[in-house]
Amino acid sequence: LIPLLQSIKRDSVVEDRTSLIVSGLQETIDCTDQDSIKSLFTHLDEAPVVSKVERLGNSGDEVRPVRVVLSTKEAVRNVLGKTARLKESDVYQTVTITPDRTVDEIAENRALVAKLREKRELEPEKVWRIRRGSVI
Repeated sequence: LIPLLQSIKRDSVVEDRTSLIVSGLQETIDCTDQDSIKSLFTHLDEAPVVSKVERLGNSGDEVRPVRVVLSTKEAVRNVLGKTARLKESDVYQTVTITPDRTVDEIAENRALVAKLREKRELEPEKVWRIRRGSVI
């Protein structure tokens, strides 16, 4: 019963579209995930209201992703709009922020990325992007 409730809870969070997945954020003993996320958002010049921060998966050798639930969809859009700044940073260069997706959406996104790579190889002189569920 508990796994069923957890899956229902997760689906409702994804449907709300108020959650993000932060990958590549190192786990440290010195500061909590909440503090790390706050520092990350400060670097992006954003100060959204964070409802929940949780590491996904079991602890081990690999860096686990962090699910961050924000208060509004607009806050999610603002953060996602500024993620390109992370590539310019020395501290957060390896960190990526993506929307929290369902399993089906993850599969669709992987297929789109594969199609994008294929088009870029076939026609490298063109600029190809993924927009609204299609490669243009």
